[in-house]
Amino acid sequence: MSQSTVDSELTGFATALIENAGGILEWQPDANDAIAIVSEELAESLGQYEDSFFVTTQPGEKGLVLSLGGEFIDLAGRTLRHFIPAVGAFAVDDAPIRKTEFASIIESSFGWQNARAKVLQPHVVSVPYHAWWFHVTLHSEETWESVLQISLNATSLQPLELGELLQRGDLKPTKTNMEFTPQSIATLSPALRLVEAEALHKASVFLQRIDSQRERDRKRLKDYYQAMLKESSSTRKRIQPPTPEELQSQQRAVKSELQRKLGELDERYQVNATLRPVVLAELHLPAMAVDVEIQRKSNKRVFRLYWNSVLKRMEPLGCSCCGQPSWNFWFTNDTVAPQCSTCHGPA
Repeated sequence: MSQSTVDSELTGFATALIENAGGILEWQPDANDAIAIVSEELAESLGQYEDSFFVTTQPGEKGLVLSLGGEFIDLAGRTLRHFIPAVGAFAVDDAPIRKTEFASIIESSFGWQNARAKVLQPHVVSVPYHAWWFHVTLHSEETWESVLQISLNATSLQPLELGELLQRGDLKPTKTNMEFTPQSIATLSPALRLVEAEALHKASVFLQRIDSQRERDRKRLKDYYQAMLKESSSTRKRIQPPTPEELQSQQRAVKSELQRKLGELDERYQVNATLRPVVLAELHLPAMAVDVEIQRKSNKRVFRLYWNSVLKRMEPLGCSCCGQPSWNFWFTNDTVAPQCSTCHGPA
């Protein structure tokens, strides 16, 4: 990443931080310096002594210097925690829901492989969706970190990509001083499973590099101690060759030391992961709830599906075994539990 790209991202972040905390930031034409006008409390949080100060990307200047290597990151973290809420609730109230033939939409979206489906009368509901942001850190000989976002339907607990919905201008706050609720805690566990899988995918290059470094160092250790074993068994240049018992003792000691060193090496290259939830946005969206009665032999069960009026599409159903979203299901005989193709196995 070039310095100009870093400066651009830092200025964008600083602008959003100060303006969302109630301040004003006016950048100069060269985009390297700005003048901030803030409250005394915000100025103090950012390490400044006046309610008006310079903001710059140039190191060594007076005012708030935007840099990854200085104190800006610590000051910004303190300001975020104090001024910017980590939990918020919003709603889209006026998204139109078009009356349509949901039986055909569900038929084209889902596959019921060994059961019959009957679409019941749909009705409009307000559905909460939870968008979680996690700070993810993988630490070993090196450190990889990122901020990852996971969104779920808080009722069905199924993941979906909200995409540009989070940037919509018609999102209206619905609560103030919102705290974590039992419903938000209920979505935290599946969100953690999803972000863990996403982090492993995103950090695959980092993890491969750590594995390569560990295998390289293991080979070096083995080669070194193999040479020691070979040297200990050699009788050349020795006035008094070792006895068989002494030779076996030396070889045991070398092998024991090798195992100890390999254990220390594995411990040094062990990857420790930290997943920390930092932000939760609860979005209330109008949706069409469509109940579907599934009949498997003589047993029946009703499942609720959702047509997302903002994304303009059906949302998936979760597998009863692995919990993963799917569009193609088999059902058990007794409980009519949905199973995805992987969990059901060969037809």
